[in-house]
Amino acid sequence: MQQQGQQQKVQQSLQKVQKAQQSIQQAQANANPQKMQQAQQELQQAQQEIQQLQSQAGGNAQQQQQLTQAQQELQQAQQQLQQVQQQQQQK
Repeated sequence: MQQQGQQQKVQQSLQKVQKAQQSIQQAQANANPQKMQQAQQELQQAQQEIQQLQSQAGGNAQQQQQLTQAQQELQQAQQQLQQVQQQQQQK
């Protein structure tokens, strides 16, 4: 039962990262600083959740694998956000 709850939290964290990626794309397309701020907050929340879940996952290999995937997507989204911010600063 607890494992299902953890699994659900992992999925929610992954969804937050994906939502943040969408916000970044929208911010880039519309040069919208509010969307950029929203994406940054979503990424920070997702990062905190992922770190917390990683410490709780223990020896569950499936959760560890999903958390690793979520962490990789989070890093890609953070890099994408930084690139967009740099592009907007250059304009």
